[in-house]
Amino acid sequence: MDQRILILNSIKKSVDRQGYRLLCTDPELSYSFDLVLRMKEKILLIKIIPNVGLLTEEVSNALTALAKYTNAYPLVISLYNRNEKIEDGVVYTRHALPVVSPSTFISYIENEEEPLVKAGPGGFYVNLDSEKLRKIREEKMLSLGDIANAVGTSRRAILMYEAGMSASVDTALKMEEFLDEEIMSRVSFLWKLEEENIAPAYKKMREFERLVNFEIQRKGFSIYPFKKSIMNFLMEDSESVFLGGIEEETMRINRRMEYMRKLSEMMERESFIIVKSSKNKIVQRDIPIIYYSELEEFQDKEEMKEVIRERRII
Repeated sequence: MDQRILILNSIKKSVDRQGYRLLCTDPELSYSFDLVLRMKEKILLIKIIPNVGLLTEEVSNALTALAKYTNAYPLVISLYNRNEKIEDGVVYTRHALPVVSPSTFISYIENEEEPLVKAGPGGFYVNLDSEKLRKIREEKMLSLGDIANAVGTSRRAILMYEAGMSASVDTALKMEEFLDEEIMSRVSFLWKLEEENIAPAYKKMREFERLVNFEIQRKGFSIYPFKKSIMNFLMEDSESVFLGGIEEETMRINRRMEYMRKLSEMMERESFIIVKSSKNKIVQRDIPIIYYSELEEFQDKEEMKEVIRERRII
């Protein structure tokens, strides 16, 4: 059994024990993420790749964009960074995405315990509770120099730590030992991507996908396409957000509908699928079906939204 499947199985067991909702994607329908996990109000989009050094910018951009537009947290789970092991309890980054080991993630699932250490240029670092550090120093009537001398650093460094600068693991441990207090704070590996200019790195489309994108934009929606995902695009206006699928061949429609329905439920978003041909009518099941000929005829986005909602299975 390959490493990816082993990681996947260990996460599934842990999630089952905690009672969270998990969607495992079909490899033929998705390459930008492998798991969707809902932990209470948090939604995580997870990519499993045994060696994060092989994570491409294209996949990273797709995961980043999809997370942003669905209000989810992107996460990469890995064992190695090229020839180096991904250490447990440490948060790494690759293409601005958080990367953790399977054990680190499982610890978070089971105990909601975040790591203490983050990897950075030149080594491992920790975040300090800067306000607590300052208060302890003042309560113990210690000067910046007293702490600096005890840990082997400068007064300016201690001042910077009190202003929020990260410290090396070795320095942080020495400060805790000297002060006899815990001053390290947890490092979250769940962060939202707020940049306004994030866009899916997907420009090469099949002809039918281009036609669908054009028609949806013509109706007045903004559309964000995604390459080889459970969903093919996200469509939105000022009032609504829809997850959309595209199918040219009806032979895969049932599998697409099943995954789209599950994704829609987990993300609490409306969804639908656009099908190319209306020659062989498809039984409305799980989520609404819109034929391309209908898409062309809709007068505006309000008519399109009305039809999608009329066909929604209650």
